[in-house]
This record gives sequence, structure tokens and C-alpha cells, in this order.
Amino acid sequence: MSLLTHYLHKWKKRLGILLALLCLWPLQTWVVSLLATNALTPFDITLSLPLSEKLNQQFGLSPTSKINKVFVSGNFSDWHSDDPFYQMQLTGKNQWQYQLPLHPGDIEYKLVLEIEGQANPTWIVDPTNPNTAINPWGDANSLIEVADWPKIAVISQLLTLAVIGAFLLYCVLEPLLYWLLHLKMPLYRKLMLSNLLILICIQVIFFSYQLHQNRQLIKLSISDTLHNMHLVLASNQIDFSQLNNQKDEIDTAIDQFFAQATTRIDKKQTSLFQITLSDFAVLDKNGELISLHHRLQNQSIQLNRAQKLGFDNTHDYFIKGMWASLIPNALSQATNGQLITAKRPAAIRHVETNKTRQSEWVLGFSQVMQPIISRGQLQGFYGGSIQVKLYGEELLNTLFFQLLLLSGVLSLASWLLMSVGKIVTSDILTLTNWTQKIVRGDLTQKLTLNSQDEIQQLGDNFEVMRQSLADNFHKIEQQNSNLFKEAYFNNLTGLPNRKKLYADLHQHQASSLIVFNINDFGQINDFYGVNAGDLIIIEVANSLELVSAPHHLYKTGADEFVVLTHSQFDDAQLQQLAVQIIDYVSHKAIAIDGNEIYVTLSAGGAHCVNDQYTQLHQQADLARRIARRHFQRYQLFTAEMSNPEAFEANMHQSRMLVAAVTHDWVTPYVQLIKPITENLQPKFECLMRICLDDGTVLTPAQFMQTAVRSRLYPRLMAAMLTKSFALFKGLPYAFSVNISLEDIADTERVEQLLKLLKANPETSTRLTLELLESEEITNYDLVHDFIEKVKPYGCKIAIDDFGAGYSNFVHLMRLDIDIIKIDGSLIQHLDQDTKAQHLVETVSSFAKKMGIETVAEFVDSPQVLERVKHYHIDYAQGFLLGKPEASIAEALSISKLETR
Repeated sequence: MSLLTHYLHKWKKRLGILLALLCLWPLQTWVVSLLATNALTPFDITLSLPLSEKLNQQFGLSPTSKINKVFVSGNFSDWHSDDPFYQMQLTGKNQWQYQLPLHPGDIEYKLVLEIEGQANPTWIVDPTNPNTAINPWGDANSLIEVADWPKIAVISQLLTLAVIGAFLLYCVLEPLLYWLLHLKMPLYRKLMLSNLLILICIQVIFFSYQLHQNRQLIKLSISDTLHNMHLVLASNQIDFSQLNNQKDEIDTAIDQFFAQATTRIDKKQTSLFQITLSDFAVLDKNGELISLHHRLQNQSIQLNRAQKLGFDNTHDYFIKGMWASLIPNALSQATNGQLITAKRPAAIRHVETNKTRQSEWVLGFSQVMQPIISRGQLQGFYGGSIQVKLYGEELLNTLFFQLLLLSGVLSLASWLLMSVGKIVTSDILTLTNWTQKIVRGDLTQKLTLNSQDEIQQLGDNFEVMRQSLADNFHKIEQQNSNLFKEAYFNNLTGLPNRKKLYADLHQHQASSLIVFNINDFGQINDFYGVNAGDLIIIEVANSLELVSAPHHLYKTGADEFVVLTHSQFDDAQLQQLAVQIIDYVSHKAIAIDGNEIYVTLSAGGAHCVNDQYTQLHQQADLARRIARRHFQRYQLFTAEMSNPEAFEANMHQSRMLVAAVTHDWVTPYVQLIKPITENLQPKFECLMRICLDDGTVLTPAQFMQTAVRSRLYPRLMAAMLTKSFALFKGLPYAFSVNISLEDIADTERVEQLLKLLKANPETSTRLTLELLESEEITNYDLVHDFIEKVKPYGCKIAIDDFGAGYSNFVHLMRLDIDIIKIDGSLIQHLDQDTKAQHLVETVSSFAKKMGIETVAEFVDSPQVLERVKHYHIDYAQGFLLGKPEASIAEALSISKLETR
């Protein structure tokens, strides 16, 4: 298969999974957005007076204490460390209230009471907030926990990208590795190439993660720089709630710091005045520019770029150009209080140098915007343009170092894998050549390996393993030959079986019925073993018996149980009972040998309608099978589930077969078996037919399947045997009747045959029983016992259809066989098929040596008949010599006519 074929294999399924994974991106964004809605809504703090007696005692207050003021105290913002108190407002009689602004993370606070006549205030926890935290002094603070949804959103996005990326990597690597490992090349090269490919992918993933982490660290560094700028403004008494009215004060404060800052970080020295921002701006809460500052030597560069792009000044260059999309994005995400980043717009990027563009591509951003949040309200923004070349160069150096490291690792790994692979494959080739000689029967050569590993151990134990396998196969064959199935009784659980269920149903002891089946029980048996499977059946039976009480429980199959209810149940109640039982069994772990195993059930229910008790089990089982096909746990039987036409047709044919037995319509037709060798008498084979009143003659192909399924076959066979004996009684002709392994295994049928043989001793000596095989003969003892019972009556035994299906020479060696009937698939084209000629010749020669008569079936042309004679086969049978007829006379007359 080509590489393209490997990639196209199951492409629809993989594409479907990929599309489903891609849907996770908007889904997780929507879920996070939904959960984050109103997450930063101000927290309503309310204090109602008087306090409870318990709180008064706890904080040493008197019920008559007069509270003049109440404050909320805490560390509420890293950006406003000088504002730890908020005064609560008196909203009603003896009720104080304040809406505390929130930010992501844990917020600890206390209420401060200013009491008349008391010099020191009283500190208490919020009586309405049960959440508390212990501070470093061992005292309790009231606690508000606010989820950091921006961080959660980033983690969710990273996890989603990781899942999508992992699946894409699987879709790329799996076909490639599969194709690579199936190429015709030495194994050591396959090992080397596949491991190198995986190593490269791992290195790329690691570098991507490292790049992401470096970018996050750079963002933290820039956030600290903006925070320092904020502290500079705060130290100059800037009122952040009135930014629009303080442009001059802002300009002065920024110039004092920004003018002294080093224009670029010097890697060779350390300075307190180094800064990574090349441009800094303050904007109001609507995104309008208040103040813009540049590094001294950067100002002319930015003005030159602005003029190239058609802007009048750098203000327009940043507001209308550089930050045109960043500002709306910052406005929409301002309440999160997080740093917002962006790249230069594509229309502006071309004025930058190639080195700057490369650095920005590696860094992922060059422009930042930080919301100014004061007391939960947006007051403005800090905007900045960073030195991308500084960070970009560092990241590019990291990338270059990673590439060098990867090259070195790949070179070393290639050499090691090549060397190890050659050693491994050398031992494997030696072992392969040795095993080929073992297969050819050469057991003299000693295997010599120097690997001193699992291959060496495999070589040392190969002969022991071969012998062990041979012994095991022999034991399995013996066990298979002695297997015997119990058909109608369960001795594992002690529960009533199917026969008891039907007996109870016939006594009208039911209102509703539920069939339960253990899903995929065959797989459980295969995985854990039969003994564990039996223990699971017992545990499930015990659970069902416990949860289904007081209703009656039956075990009606290998993995099937039935619950029979006598109380009246409606549809919903029956479904509730079924689901209750399923949930109880499915959720209960079954402990076996230290393992916890869970099983699931599927169920079907049925109500008794119009006293049709006998149909309950079939109806419920049909509903269960439909539920299983539709991956449902439970289905209730409805009339639409059954197929009345098919059922009626089956019933009609069953009634016809009953009538055939009752009215003696079973008729043996005879077909001539003509001797080819001289001094042999003709024989006849009796073939079952059903002759209806209207003259229609039915062949076994038209009724035998229904006869077997309806259990009428034994009665048809009994009538066939009786009439065949009567037909040939007193005549000199030998005749044969077909008999199946099922007939032999049925003691009652065998007894009926023996009675017939005993009652017709002379006719029995001319009878040949042709063994038919619907499945392979494994229980030779059963067949051998049958032959020993019928042979004393003079009967002969023939193997029918020899050379087809399961028929083989083992039967001839292990059983006392008198006649071989060579199958028509070998005879039909005997005049043309050389392989068939060789096989027929072998069978004929073998039979002659063993003293066994041979019969060629399906002789339908003179050419085939000539070949049959050529191989000295004793008898021929087929349409050329005569079709099945209703009487011996007709069969003989047609034969004489054809002979003339």
C-alpha cells in the first residue's frame, strides 16, 4: 500500500473526529463565558443592627452600643495599596451597606465599627459571610473567593489545543509509521527512522511549550513595568477617577521617570533606570488618548514611520494605526483586568525592518494594553509598544540552541539505533533461519546466539515451547471431542429455568415480563475466563434476586434473566422497575480475584394483552433485541415490532408439516444407484418428499429448515423410515436412507430405529444408513456406539458426500464404514477437472484396498460416466441414470429406457 493509501484509510472517521474536536473550541469558549458571566459583580456587604447576642459576646459589644460609622477594611487591589478602607452607607434604620468591587482571586476583609464613646474601633468578621480565612496572626478574616476566569479560559484553550494537536499528530504519524514499518528495508533502518521521527515530534512539542512559557514570562515582565509606571503616577498624586482633567500632571510625572530611563536594556551592566518599553501612553476609559510618550531617540523614528504611512503625528499613528484594533479589544475585555496583547497591523508592518518583523513573529506580540481598574470601575488604560527585537533575539537564540541540540541528539540517536538495530536484526535473522530448518524437520542444528536478552531466551526455550504447544493442542482436541452441552437446565445459579417460566406462563401467572441480558458477556468470558464468567453470572443472579423482590426471577439462557411480575404495572412503572434493576446491577462492582468488574444490562418488557401469556417472553425478548440494536437500555414491546406476515408464513408451513405427519403425506421417492462393476445388483436411495392433496411435491429444500426449527423433523424422519421399510419389504433390492448426526445423538430416535430394525430382520439386511454431516464429527464415541448397535441387524454404513465439507479420511479409519459416496462437487466436472480426477482416483484406490464400496453421485453426462468407469467405481447415481421417482418400477423403467 502506498503512503497516500495509508492516509486515506478511514479518512472519513478521522475527519469526523477532527471536526468534533474542533467544535470543542467554540464550546469551551461558550462554557467559560457562560460561567464567567457576572463573576466580577460587586459583592453586597450588609450589616444589620443590633447584632445577635452571640456576636456581642464574641466581640465584647453591648446591645446598647451606638455605632456611628462602619468601614470595610482589607487589601483589595495591588494597584491601590494606599486605599484599604471603604466606608459603608447607612441605607435604613440600623442597616449599613456597601457594594465591594471584586477582582479574580481570594479577597479577605473585616468590618470596622466606630462606636460612640470608644477610642479604638472594633474589628469583626462579616456576620452574613460564613467563609473565613486565618491570617498570619491567627485571627479570622471574612473571605470572598472569586474564580480567575481569564486564567481558566487560557488553560481551557491550551487543553483544547493540546487535544486537537495530539489527534492531528496521531493522524499524521500513525499512517506514516505504519507505512514505514511495512516498507521492504532492513528492520534496523525502520527502527531508526521511526524513532527519529517520534523524537523530532517530541522535540517540536517541547520547544512549542517552552516558547509559550517564555512568552508568558515576558508578559509578566511587561506587566511589572506597567505597574511601576502606575506607581510613579500614584506617587505624584494622580487621581485616576479624573484622568481626562490631569493631562499636564500625567505628562510631568511620566517625563520625570521616562526621560531618565535607559533607552534600551544593556546586557553588560545593571541599572535601576532600564526599561523595556519604547512607547508609553495613558488613555481614558473610552479609549481616547490622554498622554503619549516615546523614548528620546525613538521619537524621530516613530514620527518618520507615521509620515510614511500618511499620519500627521505619532498620536494618530498609534491611535488610528498601531492600536486601531487593540483598543476595541481592550474595551471589550477591560473588566477582566488582564494584560491584552496584539501584533502590529499588517498595513503598518511593512515599514519595520526585517529583523523587527522576525522578532515580532517569534514573540507573538509587540503592543500591550493594561486596563486601570479602581474600586471595580474602569478608569482608563495604559498602552505601550515594547522592544520586540530585544525579546525576539533572545527567543531566536533559544530556537537556534534548540536546533543545535536537536541535531546533536538526532545524530547520536541515529548512530545508537543503527548499531543496536543491526545487532537485534542479526539475531532475528539467525533465529529465522533456524526455525525454517525446524519446520523442514531438521532438529540437529544447535542455535547459537550472543544477545543475552529475550531473543537468547526465546532461542533456548523454543523446543520446549513447541512441545508444550503440541501437547496443549492435543489436549484441546480431546476436550473438544468430549464436550457435551446441556440444553434445558441451568445448574449454576439455582434459579428457575426457561421450562419453569413457560410452565408458569401457561398457568396465567403473570401480568408483565422483563427480559434482561448481560451485554457482551461473551467478551467478558474471553477476557477474564470461563470461571470468572461463572462467578459473574452468580453475582448478577444474586443482585437481580435481591433488587427484583418480590417479583419472580428466572435464568433462561447463558446470559439471560427474566423477571415476572404478578402485580398490575403500567408502562412507566414497568420501565421504572427495569431501569432500577439495570442501575443497581450496573453500578455494583463485582470483586473477583482483586479485580472490580462492572457489567451492563439491556432489557425488554412486555405486558400481557388479551391473555396471550405464552407470547410474553418472545415479545419482551424481541423488544430487548431492538433496544440493544438501537443502543438503548430498555424498550417496551409494541405491536409494530413484530412481523405478522413472516410469523404467519412460518406458522402456515408448520401447520402444513403437522398435517403431513397426521395425514401421511410423507413419501419416500427412490433414485436408482446403478452398478458399474459386473455381478452387482442395482440399489436405491430413499429421498424424503411431501405430497400435498393438490398434487404438489415438496423437496427437503422447501420444508426441512422449518421442520428442524419447529421440532417436527423427528416425526417426519420416523414416517420416512417406516415407509421406506414398507416399500422395500419382500423385494430383492438394497436401499439406503439418510441419517444425520442429530438423529444419532437423540436417544429416542435411535430407539425407534432399533425397534424398526428388530421388527423387520430380513429388510434390515438390505438397509444402508448414509451419515449426513451438518457439522464436523467430533464425538466419535457416539457414532461408533451407534454403528455397533445397528450392525448386528445386517445394516451397512455409508459416508455421504465424501470429499466435501467436513468429510475426510479420518472417518474411514476410525469408523466401521462399508460404502463411500463420493460428493457431486468432485464428480460433476470429472471429465474436465484434473484435480478432481486425481482425488477421485485416490479415493477409489483407497476404498478398493480397504474393501469399501464406492458410489459416484451427480453423474449427469456420458462423459462423466465414462470417467467414473475408468476409475473402477462400483456404482453411479445421477440424473443421467435416473431421477427420484415415486416408485421402484418407475425408477427401473427409466433406467432401462436410458440404457437403450
